[in-house]
Amino acid sequence: MSVKTNTDGGNRDEAWFEALFREHHSKIRAYALRRSPDEADDIVSEVFETAWKCRDRVPADALPWLYRTAANHLLHQHRSASRRQGREERAKILITTTSNDPTDSLAADLDAQHLISVALSQLSNPDAEILRLWAWEQLEISEIAVVLDCSPATARVRLHRARKRCAAYLYDARPPLRAVPQLVEEN
Repeated sequence: MSVKTNTDGGNRDEAWFEALFREHHSKIRAYALRRSPDEADDIVSEVFETAWKCRDRVPADALPWLYRTAANHLLHQHRSASRRQGREERAKILITTTSNDPTDSLAADLDAQHLISVALSQLSNPDAEILRLWAWEQLEISEIAVVLDCSPATARVRLHRARKRCAAYLYDARPPLRAVPQLVEEN
């Protein structure tokens, strides 16, 4: 089911909003949980509050618009210096715990999720975000373009470059990762 409305927004009433919420709530919540677990529910509330307030501007294909709105709310929250400092402290703890014991290091090498998290933390925020939209949210190039507010051609180039940088990081990070260059292959 896809929430479709008139372009004039004439039928954007409570029933429209309830259908929008039912259809996209879980995807927006997953998006927020992956990026800011502690603030995910607040982000979801703010996204759907914005959708209700701006219902006349919500496009018929609402999901990319909702992702972009969530991204904007996340940006506002991440500007806080205390949160940034907390993320840096957590990253330092992860790095020191995996490098002290060879057994822990080997286990960490086998944990793909951990490796990808470390790789994403080494990339710029725009590179990490476009990879998350592509891999985690499984958006198409055209949808990524809407989220990032750019053209599909620009989104395609940014994704390609981000995938190459991520693959290069993974290739250089640890010798067992040399089998990861499939990240560079095009869809």
